[in-house]
Amino acid sequence: MQHKSVLLIGEQGSGKTVLVDAYTKMYNAEAHLTRTMNFSFATTAYQFQKTVETYLEKRVGSTFGPIGGKRMTIFVDDINLPEISEWGDQVTNEILRQTLEMKGFYSLEKPGDFIHIVELQIIAAMIHPGAGRNDIPSRLKVESNYF
Repeated sequence: MQHKSVLLIGEQGSGKTVLVDAYTKMYNAEAHLTRTMNFSFATTAYQFQKTVETYLEKRVGSTFGPIGGKRMTIFVDDINLPEISEWGDQVTNEILRQTLEMKGFYSLEKPGDFIHIVELQIIAAMIHPGAGRNDIPSRLKVESNYF
């Protein structure tokens, strides 16, 4: 397994979640953790950051990794559901983009502190945008090679 991050796009009921569940069950539970986050309209960047932080432990300096020295996959379902601000962005997905692009994120509680994250894979899923459904932010699309 290459442990690369992936974005799955498909209609409701097309089996995205079932596929991810089946895939992550192939991981060795002794060495690899799997967690699921379901985004909604009300999911905030702060909630995302605090949830990810609960899965981590300090390794060295400002470097954090999954508990027990393991690898971890976080499955983010409905990645396109967070609220779109009046400026047309999804702040929740901006911190997800930052996590992918920079291998960590800046703390929302302690501005200026960067939390470097190792041994993390993100798998995300969303319904096709359009017909009233949100799309993911352009800045996240630019980073699509990380997915």
